[in-house]
Amino acid sequence: MLITSGSIFAQKKTVYAKSFSTDENTTAIFNLENTTVSIEASTDGEVHFDYSLEFDGYSKKEMEEQLAKIQVEATKFENNITLVSNSVTKISDVTYAYDAPNGLVLDFDGFQNRNDSIVRKSRDSIIKEIRYNAFGKINAPFKYFGARFKTMKENGKLKDIKRSDIKILRSQFHIKIPPYLKLKINGKDAQITMRDDSMNELSVVLKRGYFYAKQLMNEYNSFNIENANLRAEAIAGGTYSFNNISKGLIGSLQNVKINSEFSKIQIGELKEKVSITDFNSEYFFYNWNTDFKRFDLFSEYSKIHLFYPVDHDFSMKVMGNNTKSKYGSKLEVNMQPTSKGEKFNMMERKAKGEGHFSGAIYFDIIHGIIYNYNDTFTKSKL
Repeated sequence: MLITSGSIFAQKKTVYAKSFSTDENTTAIFNLENTTVSIEASTDGEVHFDYSLEFDGYSKKEMEEQLAKIQVEATKFENNITLVSNSVTKISDVTYAYDAPNGLVLDFDGFQNRNDSIVRKSRDSIIKEIRYNAFGKINAPFKYFGARFKTMKENGKLKDIKRSDIKILRSQFHIKIPPYLKLKINGKDAQITMRDDSMNELSVVLKRGYFYAKQLMNEYNSFNIENANLRAEAIAGGTYSFNNISKGLIGSLQNVKINSEFSKIQIGELKEKVSITDFNSEYFFYNWNTDFKRFDLFSEYSKIHLFYPVDHDFSMKVMGNNTKSKYGSKLEVNMQPTSKGEKFNMMERKAKGEGHFSGAIYFDIIHGIIYNYNDTFTKSKL
């Protein structure tokens, strides 16, 4: 199939297409390696697999070589659907290639320096950032996120590349699943995007790659994500294990237990029944629901950026030792352990008893740093 892509003709090849009927007892396992998938809601009670590649600037031989690197097969046995998809090399939504010794270079000279100051982000701004990363980049033009494609000459200088000299590979693997399907995903170097709100019970193990989601709404969800990026507009229910999440953005959390280490995660809004146990991560708690009720953090060697609830009453208590608390750029309070290394009440803010009480914040933290972005608590007497 020939299709028009700007002024260039691209060719679309079907890699795999198959559908299966389901009922409320059907389960599924997706084993994904070096694969990019988009999971959507099915409205006809069937599971659909539709995988195609769009080649722009590739010869017939190059297309055949690329297709030969991909293996995809889906089967159904005793009401369980199994998908196995892997590729010799990683296939992203969009892949650019240039036949030259030094390949492609992204020229970021036009980028403006980002402001490194930390400010409170709204939940909506976090969601906007998530949606751009998840859905905007697939349609990115030749000027990719403001950068221009160039190649490096032998003298080390950059040289502009013509649009017609770039080979572009677009991957579209659409999977549709009914909302009652219980799904397990095993991903390795996989890029997974869930484009609709999901009530499915999900069990996800992902090593390297990324996971993008809208709303995940099942109390039995179980995630184990390692060395990958995470974006979710909302998570309501389940247990989550994060290890080395370098770019974590979550719009809101509710009824969730998280165990994390060596990660960097920004949370737009904390709702009710959230508990985090962490080792050596960096968290940003930007906003609090008017009825968050109780939030627990148990951490060691963590960096916490804490923006306090606004316009409603709350209480806060920090237990632990050997922790620094920073207030702006001038004041720093060091809270050292007792001679026996015991934990003690380091900070406390009692509810004022005025207006609506939203909830209690409880920290149990040692060897950590708390960055405070306003002064709404009083230090406890030891």
